[in-house]
Amino acid sequence: MMDQVMQVAGLRKSFKTPRGIVRAVDGVSFDVGFGETAALVGESGCGKSTVAMSLLRLLEPDAGTIIFEGTDLSDPGRAGVSKLRQRIGFVFQNPYSSLNPKMRIVDIIGEPLRMAGLRGAALAARVMEYLRDVGMGPEHLKRFPHEFSGGQRQRIAIARALAMEPKLMILDEPTAALDVSVQAQILNLLGEIQQHRNVSYLFISHDLAVVEHIADKVLVMYLGRIVEAGATQHVMADPRHPYTRALLDSVPVPDPTQRHRMAVLSGEVPSPLNPPPGCPFAPRCKNAVDICTTVRPELTAGTDGGDGWLSACHNPVQPEVMA
Repeated sequence: MMDQVMQVAGLRKSFKTPRGIVRAVDGVSFDVGFGETAALVGESGCGKSTVAMSLLRLLEPDAGTIIFEGTDLSDPGRAGVSKLRQRIGFVFQNPYSSLNPKMRIVDIIGEPLRMAGLRGAALAARVMEYLRDVGMGPEHLKRFPHEFSGGQRQRIAIARALAMEPKLMILDEPTAALDVSVQAQILNLLGEIQQHRNVSYLFISHDLAVVEHIADKVLVMYLGRIVEAGATQHVMADPRHPYTRALLDSVPVPDPTQRHRMAVLSGEVPSPLNPPPGCPFAPRCKNAVDICTTVRPELTAGTDGGDGWLSACHNPVQPEVMA
């Protein structure tokens, strides 16, 4: 029995610019299990959204293998891409720009269903089903997007993404543009939908506090590569890569009685046009040793990393250092 809805190996995507070539995604590999939430996290510009766009063939990858529901999509052709997009839902970051302002909600949700051939009562019933799934009712069907709040708009975007019964949904910073209280509501809604429909999520975010709430496993990206990957509870409690540790130390703690280290990353992210030799994080890393400046570390399992826990670091953070 197949355990993974999607398997990605060696994904690469570069862009030519007047100043040179930017390797936005540089050999990324991961998988997403059925009913699982995998979170892709990192600072802005690390390549997270480029991975998402490449998976959907909104950008054409330079190299790599994408296997979705057991089918190799390395060269799917137009028909294959169309089928892929029917089986993978996508929710964009900004609910204020991702919905067509000239379309009513009934038409926004129903558009992919009409393209699949549904008409009449069957179409109306499906639209209403997905609208109820996101906590909205028939009174919302004839309204336009501008009549809704940001949280309501994101609910509508999720309903549209559900319309083709996807097995995987890619969520690109779906709560970043929302207030904190609304973020929690959307995250709880996504959890309920996942339980009800057994859909898998690839959740893209820079916010580790959000990721800890929703993800089963975490994939940490830096300058186009995954530098740490593992079960959420392991990575959050005891990260091995110094970059992951720095990201976690930068998450505010709401309890004023707890001491918290606000570790500010030193230096700037290296230019993707001219990445440093060796480990790309070495110029900003307090743990860097000589080998870090000359040899790029591979993503490998540590001796105490647990099942499926990987890190790309010559001198990983040790548990006693973080006490």
